[in-house]
Amino acid sequence: MIQHVVASGEREMKVCVCYPAGYWPVSAGAPLLPWMLYLHAGGFVDGGVEAAKELVRDLAESVPAVVVTPDYSLAPQNPFPAAPEDAVNTVSWVLKQARKLKLDKLRFALVGEEAGGNLAIATAQMLRDRGLPQPAGQWLIRPVTDPCLQHASSGGQVPMEMLRKLACNYRDYLPTPAASVHPYAAPALASRLAGLPPTLVQVAEKDALRAEGEAFAAKLSKAGIPARALIMPGACGDGVEQSHEMCQAWVKEGARFLRESFAKADDAS
Repeated sequence: MIQHVVASGEREMKVCVCYPAGYWPVSAGAPLLPWMLYLHAGGFVDGGVEAAKELVRDLAESVPAVVVTPDYSLAPQNPFPAAPEDAVNTVSWVLKQARKLKLDKLRFALVGEEAGGNLAIATAQMLRDRGLPQPAGQWLIRPVTDPCLQHASSGGQVPMEMLRKLACNYRDYLPTPAASVHPYAAPALASRLAGLPPTLVQVAEKDALRAEGEAFAAKLSKAGIPARALIMPGACGDGVEQSHEMCQAWVKEGARFLRESFAKADDAS
């Protein structure tokens, strides 16, 4: 895993790049692998590239792909929109590096768990709205999409302690009323989802975030986006990032989705 320092507005952030074993993109005769932006979990206020490194290595080998992981800004020190801006600036940095190396047709995807899933959706929207290259697909693992917690609070499915934690994290991340309903922060409330990439939403059968994930996949489908919710059996434990060795079925299905997305992008080009 190679570390870089990347500018994002007036901030600087650490960005880690993980290659599959033995792969180097500029070596003679090396195939050009796709890449993915992985956005870590942590409720917008915690987590980082170190916590995600084992899953990132697993993803690099499983797809295979070059995995780019930004140490994006955390709230409350840097609230919305700092984190999604960091993600978009990471995409721009990768594309700039590709141009320097004269790498054409660089395919990429967005992947994120929990808060990282929220940021992946925001990144896709921002790339669309700014006329930047589009991802071949996005894989959302147990994404949080609704600061109003409508699905989380309905039916008593989410423990009260978790509800309080989610609400507290959202208050830190979205300190103003306008931010809490912004489409880049609250994709569950977004009215314009056209132009987003094909999407896989993964949730666990016994998962406090299941209803929210299923609802967002349905919302994407209604907007004409190829999207589906994949219900993984059992519970999710501490999440795929924290316990990925116990969640190999999640990684296997996500890697399959990404390979299919990259193949479709190749066919369309």
